[in-house]
Amino acid sequence: MKIEHITYLSLGTNQGNKLENLQNAINLIDDRVGGIQKISSIYKTPSWGFEGEDFFNICIKVSTCQQPDTLIKSLLKIENDLGRLRSNEEGYQSRNIDIDILLFDDEIIISKNLIVPHSKMLERKFVLIPLAEIAANTIHPIEKTQISVCLQNCDDTSEITLINDQLKRPTPISEKYNYLSLIHI
Repeated sequence: MKIEHITYLSLGTNQGNKLENLQNAINLIDDRVGGIQKISSIYKTPSWGFEGEDFFNICIKVSTCQQPDTLIKSLLKIENDLGRLRSNEEGYQSRNIDIDILLFDDEIIISKNLIVPHSKMLERKFVLIPLAEIAANTIHPIEKTQISVCLQNCDDTSEITLINDQLKRPTPISEKYNYLSLIHI
């Protein structure tokens, strides 16, 4: 029996068709990682730590059977398949898609390839605002505080603008059909 895990992901884009980039990432995550349970509103934010186009940022709640090490590999593959080019240059850069694992159940993970909860999430309103929208009462496993309280305590003064466009949550098969057919052979 596979165990379902709840993970919260942050998605951001500041290149090309930003809405399409986010929707394509959502669709691939739903197809390859697990069912999308919730999608936040879209928030426009200035680039962080470098000069570049504004970002569109969202957070999503995903139910997955993947373990964290497999999950990060799946997400990096999705980024790659959507055309993300990583550079060896230091610092932040423009990108057509960025997917970060913020939370994975209530686990604290420190490994060579992954740190969960995300080490910088509490410093960034562009992460905390959409996360609080879909997970206000979720407890941050290190702070032992609700995400809504973490947002209140955030010192980030960046300008965050709500975008009126909405992204589409892929419909799970369990919601597509309201009947079950059993065939006895």
